[in-house]
Amino acid sequence: MLAATIRKAGMGMETRVSYTLVRKRLLRSLAVFAFFMIYLIGRLAWVQFIQGDELRNKALAQWNRGLTVQPQRGSIYSRNGALLAGSATAESIIAIPSEIDDVEETVQALAPILGMKIDVLREKLQKTQFEVFLKRKVDDDIAMAVKALKLPGIRTTIESKRFYPGGNLASHVLGFAGVDEGLEGIEFYYEDELKGQKGYVVYEADAKGRELPDAVQAYLPPVNGYHLVLTIDEVIQHIVEKELDQAMIDFAPEYAGVIAVDPKTGEILALAARPDFFPEKYADYGNSTWRNPLISNSFEPGSTFKLVTISAALEEDVVSLHDSYYCRGYFTAGGRNIKCWSAGHGSQTIKEVLWNSCNPGFMSMGTRLGKEKLFDYIRAFGYGSKTGVDLPGENTGILFNVDTMSNADLAVTSFGQGNAVTPIQQAMAAAAIANGGRLMHPMIVKEIRDENGDLVKKLEPKVVRQVITPETAAELTEALADGVERGSGVYSMVEGYRVAGKTGTAEKIAPGGGYLNNIYILSYVGFGPVEDPRIAIYVFVDGATKGPNWGGQVAGPIFKRIMGQVMRYWNIAPKDKSLQPILPEEIRVPNFVNLTRDQAMDKADSEGFSLRIEGEGELIVGQIPVAGANVPFGTTIIVYTGPGSQGQGEISMPRLEGLSLRETSELLGLFGLRLEAAGSGIALSQNPPAGARVKAGDVIQVDFGEPGNE
Repeated sequence: MLAATIRKAGMGMETRVSYTLVRKRLLRSLAVFAFFMIYLIGRLAWVQFIQGDELRNKALAQWNRGLTVQPQRGSIYSRNGALLAGSATAESIIAIPSEIDDVEETVQALAPILGMKIDVLREKLQKTQFEVFLKRKVDDDIAMAVKALKLPGIRTTIESKRFYPGGNLASHVLGFAGVDEGLEGIEFYYEDELKGQKGYVVYEADAKGRELPDAVQAYLPPVNGYHLVLTIDEVIQHIVEKELDQAMIDFAPEYAGVIAVDPKTGEILALAARPDFFPEKYADYGNSTWRNPLISNSFEPGSTFKLVTISAALEEDVVSLHDSYYCRGYFTAGGRNIKCWSAGHGSQTIKEVLWNSCNPGFMSMGTRLGKEKLFDYIRAFGYGSKTGVDLPGENTGILFNVDTMSNADLAVTSFGQGNAVTPIQQAMAAAAIANGGRLMHPMIVKEIRDENGDLVKKLEPKVVRQVITPETAAELTEALADGVERGSGVYSMVEGYRVAGKTGTAEKIAPGGGYLNNIYILSYVGFGPVEDPRIAIYVFVDGATKGPNWGGQVAGPIFKRIMGQVMRYWNIAPKDKSLQPILPEEIRVPNFVNLTRDQAMDKADSEGFSLRIEGEGELIVGQIPVAGANVPFGTTIIVYTGPGSQGQGEISMPRLEGLSLRETSELLGLFGLRLEAAGSGIALSQNPPAGARVKAGDVIQVDFGEPGNE
């Protein structure tokens, strides 16, 4: 009985345990199910509301395909509307790999038509990209041959192909464009304006990417690029390039270049360099040819830089053009005697210092200004910083550090040595003198227009700063114009027009330091007509290997011919058809013996002679005609070089008694002797005496006074 009762009790407990267990398991299952349902609902919500757009786009991408439609690149025009760079339509060959049925068959059929290697073509056709360019901008006959094959997955698309109607005209301005972007020049600098925006064609496709029959298509048209109107005048550009081509023949230099600018606006009217290139065949040339030397190359400027020094000296009232300066043939700075190109100009006005390009005269001006003041003007004229011209690759040049430079550095800076400048800096500095003292921002692009020709943006001239007063600029302009009409100015004077200008002959720095022997950068900078300057021109010839080796007779005539043609092109009437250089019928031959080659060339350039140097030596040891002979202006003097150092070789001391101070200075200068004068009047005595043997460079002491007052 008790046992039965116990069994019943146990069974009841087991039943209760079983029900409890089942209930727990059921609740656990319900919880798991509920969690799963919540997760599923949450996931569905996430997919529907969060990832819906993304998944929808992916789904569309599975059955929608798109082809790119290239825009037409904007054209480039001259200021007169001449087309300089344009775009024509050309077909490109593309592949859609997913549509190709037989890769090998396609390769064998296409390779000979496209002129591609089989391995290269096969690799392109096996890419996983939807669309692959096989060959871009092909000729019409190639495109037609490809179409005739009707190969699955091979199509053509229309692109624009760049062409340059002028051939190599203005190549360093325009640069060039590659397959789909500008790579040099204006093409590169204004890429965003020229390129436009791509368009697309979208269509429905099957799983293999093949277009479905009666598929729905959508078309997003491309936006063509903007057109550029340059400041370049294509007529002046042609004139400049013709002269540069001739210069390359006549002088065989490493480089030559010209910049012509409107001084009133800063608009660049012409910019050209040689050697140049044909933009349509740019790949046939190297990077060094693409490079624009007019903005990228920097070098010592030589005497053209003297315009900065005299501008500063006049502006600061350090000198006036009527002040006197006595050139002894050297200037002492920092313990160094820095020589003039001449043995000594003697007494001269500051205006004559400018005409004679007297180095000691300019060193004196620079020293009196001081390094801080002089370099304030150098920087104000734009040197040491980019001009901001809208072309790529501009160089800043290199200036002395004012804090560490020596007195000798200041002296050589004053006449154009020691610092490196760019041609465009030189052109803009000259333009500032021409326009009344305002440094202008150089401009290449004048307007930006849309594909319909409507104006989008007009670029206005910008004044960077006022460097010198209009009065100083006018005074200097007149002095420069007077200099052109005298002596060696014959090489740059434009008949019938008054022009202002300055020559430059600069030594060329060697790659390892120092200067190259007998290799120069020859330059000329000027503007005109003086009454109302409309154009400033900078010419440089770098490393001439034949012909004269001085700026006046190389760069000067190039300036003259360009300026004359531009005046006629603009129909500017000559001011005076009889305007000619003020030249003597005959001129006395100076002494070149015991001068270095460099000094002899500078002296000949300044005094209006052509010089032919015979021999490989550094020192002039003889000349024909002899010093003191009277010959027609412009006569070629033959000088002979030999071994030895400057100062070797004796000459007989001339008799000076009865000569005026100026006559004495001129006569001693002919023989390379330096004058130490005492008193005024006429020469009464001299040391060494007449007939004594002296060497070029010796100092001759002369006492001056009135006759009978010895």
